Amino acid sequence: MKFHKKQQKTPITKVKSLALSLFDAKVETKKKLMVAGIILYILSPVDIIPDFIPMVGYADDILLPILLLVAERLLSNDDDAEPVTVRRKEAEKVD
Repeated sequence: MKFHKKQQKTPITKVKSLALSLFDAKVETKKKLMVAGIILYILSPVDIIPDFIPMVGYADDILLPILLLVAERLLSNDDDAEPVTVRRKEAEKVD
């Protein structure tokens, strides 16, 4: 009997699926650039607002999950491209 690995929807798999969408020819160049910028900001160690500023410094850290959702929404609104869930499954296969 084979057991299937439970598909986890972690932020890493979401970033992988977004990265795979950058190589999809069906996605518009404008959306690819926006998603690439979001991915770079998520992965970069540099913050727009430094964390040592009280309360305001953590505001950009709160933006990270929101940006991830925005990037997924950008790609899901693309009528010609395949859904993000298909890209996520492809990203999970890469593991």
